[in-house]
Amino acid sequence: MAIRVGWVLLLGGSVGAATSLGTVAFMWALDSLNDLLLWLPRIANQAQTGTWWLLVLFAVPVVGGLLVGLICRTLPNSRACGPADVVESVQTFRGRMPMAEGGRSIVASLLGLGVGASAGQYGPLVHLGATVGSAISRVTGRSAWVGSTAIACGVAAAIATAFTAPIAGVLFAHEVVLRHFSLRAFAPVTVAAIVGYIVAAPVLSHRPILDFSDVSVVNIGDYLLFVLLGVMSALVAVVFMRAMHWTGRYAERLSVQAWVRPALAGVPVGLCLIWLPEVTGIGLETMRLVLSGDHFGGTELLIMFPLKIALTVLCVGFGLATGVFTPALVIGLIFGALAGQGLDSLLGSGHSEIGIFAICGAVAVASPVIGAPLSAILIVFELTRNYELTTAAMVSIVFANMVSYRLFGHSWFDHQLNERGMDISQGRDRLVLEQHRIDELPITMPLTVQVLESVAAVAGHIEGQEQDTAWVVDDAGLLCGRVQLNSLRQLLSEGLDDRAVGDVAEDIQVLLTPDTSFARAIDQAVDSTWEWVPVVESDGHRFFLGVLSKLSIIRSYQAILSQIREEEQAAA
Repeated sequence: MAIRVGWVLLLGGSVGAATSLGTVAFMWALDSLNDLLLWLPRIANQAQTGTWWLLVLFAVPVVGGLLVGLICRTLPNSRACGPADVVESVQTFRGRMPMAEGGRSIVASLLGLGVGASAGQYGPLVHLGATVGSAISRVTGRSAWVGSTAIACGVAAAIATAFTAPIAGVLFAHEVVLRHFSLRAFAPVTVAAIVGYIVAAPVLSHRPILDFSDVSVVNIGDYLLFVLLGVMSALVAVVFMRAMHWTGRYAERLSVQAWVRPALAGVPVGLCLIWLPEVTGIGLETMRLVLSGDHFGGTELLIMFPLKIALTVLCVGFGLATGVFTPALVIGLIFGALAGQGLDSLLGSGHSEIGIFAICGAVAVASPVIGAPLSAILIVFELTRNYELTTAAMVSIVFANMVSYRLFGHSWFDHQLNERGMDISQGRDRLVLEQHRIDELPITMPLTVQVLESVAAVAGHIEGQEQDTAWVVDDAGLLCGRVQLNSLRQLLSEGLDDRAVGDVAEDIQVLLTPDTSFARAIDQAVDSTWEWVPVVESDGHRFFLGVLSKLSIIRSYQAILSQIREEEQAAA
């Protein structure tokens, strides 16, 4: 027991401390880069708006985009990594995040956000935490379970540090990354989140992004409005995610190198930096200004709303940045504020203040995007400590996720994985089975006969080998069919001794190749009545390699399931 407690403290504490420090360093570097490049809304100083300064302001994101593209050129698929890669590593039971790729991705994300990309910092921070956790897991243990748990610890610590919300960090790690509530993982993940919170709140005194504790729902009928806001926010979230999908597809079809695309996204960023800087960057300052209630009018919000969506879609689709949670919050906040102002115009007084609708809109748009409704609810509660506001947000979140799931799917991260051929909705066992190939199992070479041999000769071969089946191949070794001794004896009784065995061979029911996944092999084996399944070189070239027993496939499937269930259900 003492060893177990020590291991939990070591893994959770070390990952939590390292991730929280890395998160703080990332956020500090981003703030410093923003201040250095002077693009935030607060720098609107009339003395600095000369023509030369505007040209510099326009050039910064374009040049930064070129640098981001050059960094991403060294990464797989020429893109920075994000939360989808974290989910993929854990759900496929690899439990590893490459350090070199992770470091370059973090630098690319930092640079893209630093030059004003309309994207979020929490996606890169989640990947940072996962990379740190994976690195530490190589010291504390080398199993896939240890790696996955350490990754979840890093994710929880990153969320807890960035939001000063440890409970949401723990839940996010289980809800989005692990996709199950593992008893063994719960303890170290919780320790990591608490350590992240201790570093962020008491030590560094980070203030929450939502400081909105003194509001209340003034009319019980407003909850019906929160339901309607949730449904409408779902439509906003779906439009936002579909637009990112379409833009990414369009960017891939452009006749330009992949490393040039981020610079193309830098052009609209530069224009917005000059004319409407509030829609650029991660948008935390814009969120605070919207929540203040006296900085933006309805007309300004109507302009910012579509521009923020469009700019984010371009930045993410063209690879200038990857984070989507913060811009989704900003988009939802503006939408909620617009809804609140619309109610003011239609109903006058007698309903809750605009800020409540703004926060409900923010989390109702963001939670379907990241696929974490429970985490979004807890983030609201931990950041505001306001129970009434949390219940209002809960109603909007629930209906937003219901509608969004029907129209789009579980989340933007799951959609990214679907684009890579990984369907998370089929379950973790299916994903793990997709990662294993038939060539990992023992393939044996059975008795083979030539296609032109006679029935009598083949029957003699089978009896001599004390077998009941032979596989028919041609002169080139290509599989042509299968014959069984009982069938051959029936033919002999009918006087067909000299008939070529190729003419009477059974057609092949199922074919496997060495690179066939376990998942596909199981699907095909179920459709076959044969005990042994043939393996050929490829679908296009049926060179016979041997046979694989259905029993070995089933046993391998059971072993994988047992490994997954042990992780999910074993006690801490």
